[in-house]
Amino acid sequence: MKLATTVGRLGNARLWLPLIAVALLPCPLAAQETRDAQQTRDAEDAATAHASWEAFVAQSEPTEWIDAPAASAVEAGDPYDVVDEGWEPLKIGPFQVGGAFRVNYIMKDWDDAYKDLGELAFDTARVNVDLDKNRMTGSFEFRYYQDKFADGHDYAMIHHAWLGWAFDDQQQVQAGVTKVPFGILPYASHNWFFQLPYYVGFEDDYDLGVKYIGAFAPWNFQAAYFPTDEGNYFGDSGDSARYSYDLVREGPNGNAERNQFNMRLAYTMEHREDYSTEVGVSVMAGGISNDNPQGGSGDRYAVAAHLVGNYDRWNLMLQALHYDFNVDNDPNRDASPDGSFVVFGAYDAFYYVASEATVYTAGLAYTLPVDWQRVTSLTFYNDFSLMVKDESGFQNSLQNVVGCAVDAEPLYIYIDLAMGKYHPWLGGEWTTSLAEGGDNGSWHARFNINVGLYF
Repeated sequence: MKLATTVGRLGNARLWLPLIAVALLPCPLAAQETRDAQQTRDAEDAATAHASWEAFVAQSEPTEWIDAPAASAVEAGDPYDVVDEGWEPLKIGPFQVGGAFRVNYIMKDWDDAYKDLGELAFDTARVNVDLDKNRMTGSFEFRYYQDKFADGHDYAMIHHAWLGWAFDDQQQVQAGVTKVPFGILPYASHNWFFQLPYYVGFEDDYDLGVKYIGAFAPWNFQAAYFPTDEGNYFGDSGDSARYSYDLVREGPNGNAERNQFNMRLAYTMEHREDYSTEVGVSVMAGGISNDNPQGGSGDRYAVAAHLVGNYDRWNLMLQALHYDFNVDNDPNRDASPDGSFVVFGAYDAFYYVASEATVYTAGLAYTLPVDWQRVTSLTFYNDFSLMVKDESGFQNSLQNVVGCAVDAEPLYIYIDLAMGKYHPWLGGEWTTSLAEGGDNGSWHARFNINVGLYF
């Protein structure tokens, strides 16, 4: 089916179920196994932008729900990142240099090696370089992950890399590997693991292209064109050696994302001081290339509606999205010639994902200010997500994470208990959990403490 036909099907997306129904779904305690920091929470990434950009930042990322210092970032911005007075950023001319080191303590109920005392393991090392010169801005982040799959090599990858130009305090254009404007920004989750949309390419996703941001309060409009995904620029492994989850040329299908268009429109209602509600819609449409000899081009689309409420110390995030990937596979290959699933990958591993599904997410958080030595706040949260697959016989996937984030600059700590069902990172069958589901339909849990040192 060609792109025009696909776009015409947007109205068929079963997206417009009441968002509030998501919040009423049962929320088991939660925990999840992200590929070793794979779920490395960008929730502390934060390059900085100069003070003249503060007004723009406040509008370009209106969903930030934790008070940030005056030096928060534009698109690489992080609602959790706080620059402590004793940890001044390193500035070299127009550049600001920073980074982080993170470690995990892990317990998994499905793995005997983790059941007794758990395991303390290295998570991530990263370096950030941010540019601020007159109207030119930019941000670069490179990450390193330790080998967790005993396959002979570690993983290094670009997280993002873009240059931007500010037309004024309300408009900016960015070019490079930049965040895809879709759904709740900057994240649809409060925890270290993200929500289920991350694992199917719709949360904290980065691609290679050009993006426009217009922050005209109370409106925020973003549009982008990505001729290709961010690709695998480093490493000696497969196409999936990347940060963001995308279609990859691995496994049976050999597909890749091409010529993607995104538009996102959000409106923020200011009720009174410290009380606001953002509502928004997002649209994505793009093509799919196929490197199989007998395969052909395909197309894909996604739509989403979201609500973000900031009510004093409370934050509420609701989102529903529907996606559809129409692939033209080689019928001589042994997997999914009917297009019932596609192959996604990141962190140098791939798995199968249902070609069409609706994903509901709901997150609630409460931030408690404290004064305990360096600890300035505790944020308690519960994030739930449900993936309803359209293919008959496919099992729905679920994830729930309950936890607490501790802000103790220069440390930021996530304490998470997660559960998942038909989830590749939470005890499910690795290859098939996000597609047909597999035979393992039990709930599995992971307890995780992530400690990050940010500088």
